[in-house]
Amino acid sequence: MKKIIKLLKCATIMTQICSASSVVTPYYSIRSQGVDAARELSGWSQQVNLFDKECAYGTCALTTEYTRSFNAQRIAQSLFGTNSCSSNNCTGGILNVSGSRVADRGANDLLADYFYLPTDFQSTLKFNPRIQNIVVDLNFYVGLDNLVNGLFVRLDLPLNWSNWSLGFCENVIESGTSNYDPGYFNGMDVAPNLAIAGDEGIGIERSKLLKSFSQYACGMVPTDTTHTIFDPLCAAKISCKSHSVTRLADIQAIVGYNFLSCTDYHMGIGILTRAPTGNRPTGEFLFEPISGNGGSWELGAHLTSHATLWRDELQESSLGFYADANITHVFKANQRRTFDLQCKPMSRYMLAQKFTTPVESLAGGATPATSSGTGTTIPSAQFSNEFSPVANLTTQEVRVHIAIQADIAAQFTYVSGGWNWDVGYNFWGRSCEKFSFDDCPGACFNSCNSSCSTACNNVSFADNTWGLKGDAYVIGFDTTTTPATPIALSATEHCATIHHGTSLPATGAITISLIQAGQLNLGVDNREFAFAGDGSATALFADPLGVVGQTQTSVDPIMLAQSNFNPVGTRGVSNKIYTNLSYNWQECDIWTPYVGFGAFGEFGSSGNSSNCNNSCSTACQAQASCSNSCASDCSKECLNNSLSQWGVWLKGGVSFN
Repeated sequence: MKKIIKLLKCATIMTQICSASSVVTPYYSIRSQGVDAARELSGWSQQVNLFDKECAYGTCALTTEYTRSFNAQRIAQSLFGTNSCSSNNCTGGILNVSGSRVADRGANDLLADYFYLPTDFQSTLKFNPRIQNIVVDLNFYVGLDNLVNGLFVRLDLPLNWSNWSLGFCENVIESGTSNYDPGYFNGMDVAPNLAIAGDEGIGIERSKLLKSFSQYACGMVPTDTTHTIFDPLCAAKISCKSHSVTRLADIQAIVGYNFLSCTDYHMGIGILTRAPTGNRPTGEFLFEPISGNGGSWELGAHLTSHATLWRDELQESSLGFYADANITHVFKANQRRTFDLQCKPMSRYMLAQKFTTPVESLAGGATPATSSGTGTTIPSAQFSNEFSPVANLTTQEVRVHIAIQADIAAQFTYVSGGWNWDVGYNFWGRSCEKFSFDDCPGACFNSCNSSCSTACNNVSFADNTWGLKGDAYVIGFDTTTTPATPIALSATEHCATIHHGTSLPATGAITISLIQAGQLNLGVDNREFAFAGDGSATALFADPLGVVGQTQTSVDPIMLAQSNFNPVGTRGVSNKIYTNLSYNWQECDIWTPYVGFGAFGEFGSSGNSSNCNNSCSTACQAQASCSNSCASDCSKECLNNSLSQWGVWLKGGVSFN
């Protein structure tokens, strides 16, 4: 047994080194569809910021734009980590799911046990994320030179349809046939058959478990389980379908003044504000469509300028340089976000168990009952027969703000007769999101979207109420009674990850000896031998027949607190190249129509900015801890998260004098 314990410890340490993966974001934040200086500047540069106008003038433009994301692999890496793709030519993301008793399971496999699947289940998850937008953008510009020379007003109304799809599908390799042992999730649904050697009974029959990860990801739970509550996944759900939203993105208004102005150049400044008319994240889905900036007001400065670089002698052709810049502060907005646990990428899909007090019929002891040991210490709390995905607990109402956002477009415009050709560059960037929990209600995720089942409405979080299950057994058995009496333990595994628990090896061959060692809870936190009460010499066994041996429990269990959440923010930078070809009907005096066609390619910096776990895994091992220094390292991360996309537009309008 000592060799088995030593092997388990070694396997756990090696896995912490090898399975280290990048920090990921449970929320994919994008540039608002209403923030696009390139779309606004191109095609009408000859109609705005005019010189020597003695009366009001202006233009109205309507732009219809289609955009589509590319580089799905980077989106998948942002959501699932660098290990979500097995090759450089991967088009999206690939994750493997395997149960704790699958032979030679991969170090980066997701643990199927968390998803209410059998221990011999195997499948492959594939993701090909895609975001599409159709924007109908109505722009107004009015020059108020009749009031003050150089005064102008701009208004932007972008109506946006946004469609988001994870491109998710699952290939079930092995559906699994194993029942769950008594004690792993519950007591006994089926009592042992004493006539069959080695039969320890059944905790949960295979027929009652889920059939795929897809069922778990959509909010399904095991059926007809006795005395145990399995909460469905209510937040960060993974959908096989695409989801759409149609909203005005952000209404933008500018009041500006051109303080320098003549025929060949101008320079102006203005006050810019954006009103939030889009939708806010709800946290129900991992990849939920967002139109706009998530519900924030914006306030900042608008800068505009141009200079004519060349003009022919006939004044029919010219080359000019034009630039607009919008710099804003994004104010706090209430949003519902899902978070991972610190130093545990994708831990939102791990399984937590609920605890209660007072503790009944349970104590821990340093010495097993076979050596005349007794239960001398009562744990601080005890398992209360309820499990919940971590995402249900870490989905919080928060206040989100961004210190600064910049949207800058610069273009060269060649004019020949009525033809205008724009070639330009657009820079967009924003600083890291900042979160505030204190400004919002203390209650966590108390209810889901109304479309969820009523079971979601019962899930709530409070500090020191939930702990990570890992692959620990949560029930022990008093075999002095017939049938054996199940007693809830206090076992937690706070060092468990989305890939494995700490009582079974994460990889390698799974032998009967290792399985029995796992049943004894040799990898749980602060482990002591479990007894049936304070001062009792009655051992609690790992199985109803008392064959495997005396189980162990945590004294005390390590609980989850809000301080364990990892509020990783995202920042964004993208570079866009665009062009637009338009024609103006110059023969018109008062009303001048124009129409043009444009296209762009935008290259974002989506993906993980660093490998937090790599830097802190050594410190964790040295401290035999997974929270202290690791947590402080991880909490400082800010991930690059901006979309790569291409788009085309048709822009037309009419100017008046």
